[in-house]
Amino acid sequence: MARSPKELLVPILFLVEGAFWLAIMANGGGLLLLFGALTGIISGLLLVGLPKSWVTRPMAGGSALFGLTLTVFQLYQSSTLLGSTLNGLGATSGAIFAVVAVVCVYLELQTLAAGNAPKVSKKA
Repeated sequence: MARSPKELLVPILFLVEGAFWLAIMANGGGLLLLFGALTGIISGLLLVGLPKSWVTRPMAGGSALFGLTLTVFQLYQSSTLLGSTLNGLGATSGAIFAVVAVVCVYLELQTLAAGNAPKVSKKA
């Protein structure tokens, strides 16, 4: 059954977030970022493959919250570079992590909204 692009937006964003953390880790990021990458990728795959499973929504919500936590910490770390000789790097990193933080907040809100969707009863 074909799914609309709107339905696939959240899983794709989870996969992109996971790939983002993998890229940061490949560039010298800490091992903790591997957990962020794995949770993002697993959440995206679960949302595509098993969207109605009992484990999918809690996994996706936890993953989005964990991604937000990592992003806010990275945003804080990049802000420590502002005002130093690495000012440009801090500003660029801060802007990138701010965008990722907004994506994580969006994913968390979409995950919470998925649990509050009204039940539609089928009348024959």
